[in-house]
Amino acid sequence: MDSRSLRKAELRRGSIARGCGVAPRRLRARARVRLSGLRAPSARISLLVALAACSSGGVEDRTPGDTPPPLAGTSAFVVTTDFQTGSFAVFPVLQPGAVAKNVERLHSDAVARVHGGLVYVVNRLGGDNVQALDPAAGYATRWQCSVDNGSNPHDIAFAAPDKAYVTRYERATLLIVDPTAGTDCARFVRGTIDLAALADGDGLPEMDQAVVIDGKLYVTLQRLDRRNFFRPSDRSTIAVIDVATDALVGAIDLTGTNPFTETAGLVPDPATGKLVVNEVGELGRLDDGGVERVDPAAMRAEGFFVTEQDLGGNVTDVVTIDDQHAYAILLDEAARSRVVRFDPAARRVTNTLAAGDEFLVDVALAPDRATLYLTDRTLKRPGVRRFAIADDAELAPSPIDTGLPPFDVVFVAGP
Repeated sequence: MDSRSLRKAELRRGSIARGCGVAPRRLRARARVRLSGLRAPSARISLLVALAACSSGGVEDRTPGDTPPPLAGTSAFVVTTDFQTGSFAVFPVLQPGAVAKNVERLHSDAVARVHGGLVYVVNRLGGDNVQALDPAAGYATRWQCSVDNGSNPHDIAFAAPDKAYVTRYERATLLIVDPTAGTDCARFVRGTIDLAALADGDGLPEMDQAVVIDGKLYVTLQRLDRRNFFRPSDRSTIAVIDVATDALVGAIDLTGTNPFTETAGLVPDPATGKLVVNEVGELGRLDDGGVERVDPAAMRAEGFFVTEQDLGGNVTDVVTIDDQHAYAILLDEAARSRVVRFDPAARRVTNTLAAGDEFLVDVALAPDRATLYLTDRTLKRPGVRRFAIADDAELAPSPIDTGLPPFDVVFVAGP
């Protein structure tokens, strides 16, 4: 992607045009791919200067909005943001028209995870905390605890009710936390795990997504070279940690570089138990990335089962249904996004579900495995869109208005 295309795309999305409230928080969260795709030094420098010149605030103040509907059945929890203000929307999956918008404040750059009946919001750079919301109490905040200013948390993975791990993009140490610590956060931080030995030459491994499987914690390390505008280094890897001892027990080198998903966590395939990892390499190049399966038990990356060249774009999110049915968000060389259905066995696109000049962020499979959810940030009509897995047909109503534009979607089970 050249600097003119990037600037046009950013102006269209509103992130550079709106200044300090938007660009730095968004940029650092995506610097690992956005900067690696810039060819012109002047463009890289201007973006980094914009980032450095703006201060980082905490969670923004806003007046609470709608009251969430009673928790009955499964609900969609949607993180929303214009990258100046953050909030969330909630609606029952069986009543998509009953949307509670702008329910409560979140940081303007955040992602959500669901565990043990609670929604955990990871408030990224500028928020630098984890926030626990209780759906049974109208999504009230139970606690909100810091993970260190400027640390840029990206994910949280759970090993036990009182033990979880928080990845921090701007640190070489993984944080061990206690989600049961309470509102004063006095016992929230239990310790750290040093991953500097797996970093590239700049000393930071750029830890991103994480998951616990069978007593082991798996953490993607992008290993981008900050001294070379966040370009991929020689390799990217997955750190493997024993959750009983918190010892680093191994690393899995990936086939490609820059494992990246904007919002989705590192999720095992329910059919095989293997991790499905999309690796974008350099943004704007379509010859250095793809999607591969990683066998956590064998600690082995299996190689790309589909490449960027097969699909025609950088893969920024992926959902697999079976060996012949999967979906991906693609970003092309001109920064246009598409949601496609593809056949992993045949290595080809079979349908395009949605396309737009704005950034399509997240695709997620509903718990019934019959519906695909998309967070569509199109400026004129942003909202959540849904598609039937059986035939890719779009479901009404569409788009579902979430107040602020949607960014991330997760699902909360009812009682």
